Amino acid sequence: MRKIKTNESPATAAIKLIGGKWKLCILWQLSQKKMRFGELQRAVGDITQQMLSKQLKEMSNDNLIKRKVYEVIPPKVEYSLTAFGKSGIPVLTELCNWASKK
Repeated sequence: MRKIKTNESPATAAIKLIGGKWKLCILWQLSQKKMRFGELQRAVGDITQQMLSKQLKEMSNDNLIKRKVYEVIPPKVEYSLTAFGKSGIPVLTELCNWASKK
């Protein structure tokens, strides 16, 4: 999980967690339900496998999402929000509401 530097503003810390083109979309999709990789890729849209994998890894490292691997053949992996990730959903909802008033 990223540490906030003492001289870093809270806004900068937030942007480091959710900045970029895809993280908000991924958070929104996972706020609806647990999803597998392919399901998430289709739901997000125009994201490549490589970029989705990178974003999921970063979000997992930042404790926004959790990755659960089921020991079956073929392997099954499910992604969901952590408690920390869920705590940001009200903010994301308000951001979406704000943007729709444009």
